Amino acid sequence: MQINENLNLVVPIRSDDKGVQVYGFHTPISREVFEANYRILAATKSSLASKGTYFQMDAGPRIAALTLKDEAKKDAADRGDFDDAGNPKDGAATALLAELKRLTMVLAPGPDGWDSLPVDAAIQQKIIDADEWREAESAITFFTCHYAMGRRAERERIAQATASLLKGSSTSSPLSAFASSLPTLTKEGSSAKKAASSVPS
Repeated sequence: MQINENLNLVVPIRSDDKGVQVYGFHTPISREVFEANYRILAATKSSLASKGTYFQMDAGPRIAALTLKDEAKKDAADRGDFDDAGNPKDGAATALLAELKRLTMVLAPGPDGWDSLPVDAAIQQKIIDADEWREAESAITFFTCHYAMGRRAERERIAQATASLLKGSSTSSPLSAFASSLPTLTKEGSSAKKAASSVPS
C-alpha cells in the first residue's frame, strides 16, 4: 500500500473474541487546528512521556483525553484566562475534543453491509455507548498528540507505530475505500475480521 502524507487512523471501538464489531475511522486534524492547539498537544505528550515509556504506552491511550483537559487548564492559568469563579477555563480542550469527534466516523454492520455514522448519531442509535466513545476518544487523542507533533518525514513511522499500539491500523485510503475492504456482514451476521496492523510483526 502506498502511504501519502496524511494517514487516517482506524481503531476498534468494540471487539470480541471473533474480531472487531465496530470501528472508528479518524481523519487527522488540519494544520490550522494544530497551530491553534499546539501548546496543549505538546504539553499532553510531554506529560504522558514524563512518567516513563511503560506508563506512556500502557496508560497513555486510556488517559490522554483527561490529560489534555488538565493541560488545557494549566495553559489557561498560565495565560491568566479564568472564569468568573476564578477557575482556569478549559475551552481549548473542549473545542479540540469536539473537532476530534467531528473528524471521526463510526463504522458498524447494518442491513446492507457496513454503515458509517457520525459519533453522536452512533450513540443516539445505541450502536456504541458513551463509555465506548470516551475510550475511543482518548485513543484518538493519544494518536493526535504523537502524529501531529511529529516531523513530516517521521509521520508514517509514528502513525504506524501508534496505530499498532492502539490495536488498530493506519491507512491512506478514504473512508469509503476502507469500508469496501471490510468483510461483508450485517448486524445479524458473523463478526468482522480484526483490523490489520500496518506494522510488520
